[in-house]
Amino acid sequence: MAGGLTFAEPSRTSVASRSNAASRSNVSSRSNAASRSNVSSRSSVASRTRLKRRRKQAPAKGKLAAFLHNIRDLFPSSIGIFTAVTLCLILFFAALGTTILYAEIFRETQKLADKLVDLIINVTEIEDEIEDISKKLRQQWVPYKEVLYLFEDRTKPWHKAITACEDEKSMLITIGSLEEEEFLERETNTAHQDSWIGLPYKDGKWQWYNGINVGTTYWKAGMPHDLDNKRCAILKAHCSTPQKCWENIPCDRQKRWICKKMPDKRWYTLNP
Repeated sequence: MAGGLTFAEPSRTSVASRSNAASRSNVSSRSNAASRSNVSSRSSVASRTRLKRRRKQAPAKGKLAAFLHNIRDLFPSSIGIFTAVTLCLILFFAALGTTILYAEIFRETQKLADKLVDLIINVTEIEDEIEDISKKLRQQWVPYKEVLYLFEDRTKPWHKAITACEDEKSMLITIGSLEEEEFLERETNTAHQDSWIGLPYKDGKWQWYNGINVGTTYWKAGMPHDLDNKRCAILKAHCSTPQKCWENIPCDRQKRWICKKMPDKRWYTLNP
């Protein structure tokens, strides 16, 4: 002891214990560091391996190839690839079906548009026909049995009478029945002059000028006669013998005429 203080000498056992603990700590530290280094090395190697594989699998060019490559990344398993391909096929056929449907809709729409145009044209023609009939009624055309008749007061040769009726969208009168003949005789009974009808003598026979054969005729007694020079027929005014009022005279004479406006068969039928 020196100066009243006493120093105890450390025991050999304590020193040895601390030395062993330090050794174990150093060994453990080095072991952990080595382990972490090995794990890090293996992780780096695995990452480089996956990167190389991706580089090998990456497509060189093309949008389709890039799309398929992305699909493989999303679905790396064979089941995933099958699902992706199936999905693509479904989308493809859905788009194809939609395209076909739109094409069919377009065709049907075009058909409806064409029908609408036809209807508009028909309506326009009907309106024109109504306007023409209204005009004729204001011009003293006479309606009878769904037909309009014009008893013209002016006079012309036979051929010019045909032209005048055509200008009115009608025809020089042709007589198709006894009832019509009786109506015409009544209407011309008070007329001042005879009227042309559409009956010429041509190629050795009497035939309506529109090519229709003559059925029943209503010739005055002794008619027709002098067929070389008198080749057109008239309806006599003030006819005293019913149903016998036709005569034939030269076609260049000046006579009145009768126009006949038939209903348009597109819009109207006599026997529906």
